[in-house]
Amino acid sequence: MPIDDVWIVIRFWGALFVVGAAAFPLTRRLFPSWHDEGYFFSKAVGMALITWIVYILGMARIAPFGAATIVGAVGAVFVFGVFFNRSPRLPRSPKWKTILIEELFFLAALLFWSWVKAHESSIRGLEKFMDYGFMQSILNGQYFPATDMWYPPLPINYYYFGHLVTAVLTRLSGLDLAYAFNLMLATIFAFTFTMSFSIGKQLIRGIGVIREIWGGILTAFLVTLAGNMQTIYAFTSGYGGDDVKPFWELTWNLRELWDIGGIGEIWGKIGEGMNTYWYANATRFIPWTIHEFPSYSFVVSDVHGHVLSIPFVLLAIGLLIQMFGRNPKHEASDTFEARSTKYETNSKQKKYVIFKPFDIVSNFGFRISDFIFYGFLVGVLLMTNALDGPVYLGLFLILLALGQGSWGDKGSRGNWGELGKAAGITVGAAAIASLPFLSHFKSFVNGVAVNCPLPQFANSKIGLLIFEGVEKCQRSPLWMMWLLWGFFIFCGVALITRGIGEIKGIRDIRVLWGKKFTQIERVLVIFFGFSLLLIIFPEFFYFKDIYPQHFRSNTMFKLGYQAFILFSIVAGYTIVNYLSHPRSRGMGYGVWGMGRKLFFVLLIPQLFLVSMYPLFSVRSYFGALRRYEGLYGLAWLAREYPDDYNAIQWLKGQVGSPTSLKLRGATRIGLPILVEADGDSYTDYNHFSAFTGIPTVVGWAVHEWLWRGTYDVVSPRRDDVRKIYEGKDVDETRDILTRYNARYIVVGKLEREKFTAIYEEKFGYLAREVYRSGETVIYEVTR
Repeated sequence: MPIDDVWIVIRFWGALFVVGAAAFPLTRRLFPSWHDEGYFFSKAVGMALITWIVYILGMARIAPFGAATIVGAVGAVFVFGVFFNRSPRLPRSPKWKTILIEELFFLAALLFWSWVKAHESSIRGLEKFMDYGFMQSILNGQYFPATDMWYPPLPINYYYFGHLVTAVLTRLSGLDLAYAFNLMLATIFAFTFTMSFSIGKQLIRGIGVIREIWGGILTAFLVTLAGNMQTIYAFTSGYGGDDVKPFWELTWNLRELWDIGGIGEIWGKIGEGMNTYWYANATRFIPWTIHEFPSYSFVVSDVHGHVLSIPFVLLAIGLLIQMFGRNPKHEASDTFEARSTKYETNSKQKKYVIFKPFDIVSNFGFRISDFIFYGFLVGVLLMTNALDGPVYLGLFLILLALGQGSWGDKGSRGNWGELGKAAGITVGAAAIASLPFLSHFKSFVNGVAVNCPLPQFANSKIGLLIFEGVEKCQRSPLWMMWLLWGFFIFCGVALITRGIGEIKGIRDIRVLWGKKFTQIERVLVIFFGFSLLLIIFPEFFYFKDIYPQHFRSNTMFKLGYQAFILFSIVAGYTIVNYLSHPRSRGMGYGVWGMGRKLFFVLLIPQLFLVSMYPLFSVRSYFGALRRYEGLYGLAWLAREYPDDYNAIQWLKGQVGSPTSLKLRGATRIGLPILVEADGDSYTDYNHFSAFTGIPTVVGWAVHEWLWRGTYDVVSPRRDDVRKIYEGKDVDETRDILTRYNARYIVVGKLEREKFTAIYEEKFGYLAREVYRSGETVIYEVTR
């Protein structure tokens, strides 16, 4: 990697370090029993709190979005963490050696994926225009909610908290968003690898340092880079398009290997499969659905809501393990409540009693502060990737309910009143955290629909349940589900069925649950069962949106993504446990009672198939890492649309000038509105609005259709844009421009391609030319 790019990565890492350092005092309090006091989680804690403070100040119009507000929020988080961490018995000093090693580990992961990403850094394709546009719109504005750059003057009707996190880090690092966008992807990769490493290491803590490290690496690999067993098609003749055929019906390349004599020929035959296998098929395997996972996301490089949410998802999982993977009743004596009487007589400590309510310990041993912060995090998840909020709130409530007789003592059983209070505090904190966002967000989900409804209920609605026509029926073939999830289900079942040979009756099952499983393992079993529910849910229900044929794709996508992460954590623990404890706690009876050796016989081919996925995806998307392009994400635009690129740079300079906020044609956040050719989703259209953040009359039609709930509000705007470019009536064009308060009209390559009958002469009556680069012209509207 060139030294210039290394320096750019270091600058972004510096911003991340500041955020993590500010939040570490609070993180230590949240993870008191963690192996590193939660240091790997501190950056995620800081990103959530600092961004939320900036957002709230902007929503209340107390402080504008900018460097000063961000620095103030960083300071506030640090001060709060320091004072909140000043319990009467002062905590020991941080583990500075561990912190240094882990920071270097994080930086290495960040540099590694930055280097990988620099081999294909184009901010182009899939959702990149949308994500970049949201971030640039936030950076251009002063207050919230941020304006939708594709439907002004209305605010963004999308869960954009993660985009705001990126904007905060961009402003804090001082980098151009064209660099920060790609660096944010590399950052999330580093978060995913290091945070899942931390979780994996914590789960197997106590089996030896070397084994803990390898266990953490395995868990990190599964969460971050692994795929599913659909890669088995790489060893077959494959299939084309959506014509998915069972792998056992296809020609197997491996059949021919037996007759091939030379090693070189064998590798050549295997390489043939690698060249024909299309990695994206692993995420579109079941017809009409989407079932992505983090490894695919890091390759295709969309900095989208489900990706931006990963650090907060892993933080939530870590908190659940911290809370429920131990016996908090035994740790209650080490809380503020237990020590307050001793220390309240000390004048120096009295001033810290103001935090006592947050340290009150419930009857079943949890601190109120745990519930408050977890509830806050649920709110952050809701604002970052909407379904993640309910998913991790549901997982918390299940653990809370099932935990009352597992990790508390007998006195905690049946204590439903206390459980209700804990649930109420958590839900209340989530509501308070997300309420400012929900005040202007309108969900584009119309309800919960039934997959394959009975004919007598078709085309009806009962409460929140929607029964569409009987044609809305999609089922996932079991063999396809096995290829997608079989490895993870195998590992989960292997964890559960340890000791199954000792079961003689129902009572033995209770003994197995209570005696053979540690508290950590009970948590993981619940993770596993919950993940099964997530992948089963779309077989019977789906969240109704605008898509007709892919009606359950978003449901399967969002729920399956979380199932993959939870499944991977369970799988990592199970594999390491079978390796490390072959004789303890009934291990010899795992895998349906048939033994540990059978576990590894069945595991190895499955682990091989899920582990080989990045070999295909990275090789394909990043050109086998042969050509280094750099981290600047708009280099493709400068090459393919040089005149448009120059015009975009000029427009960004105009918006950035202090006087531009006072000029005519401004939206409610002070930005002018431009007119450009609108286009279909996932095309190169609307790149002026996306890359400048300046709102245009209308952007990607299907996206706005989804966000606004109906195409009826999008269609008229598209027709108005056509009239602006092709209409012959000057007065009508003037009225349209006035109605949208337009200030700039762009005539570039795509405008000339789409509007072949463009009537450019009339702009001489309506506007004046203010910029020209080649065939790209920008007109400023006159009144």
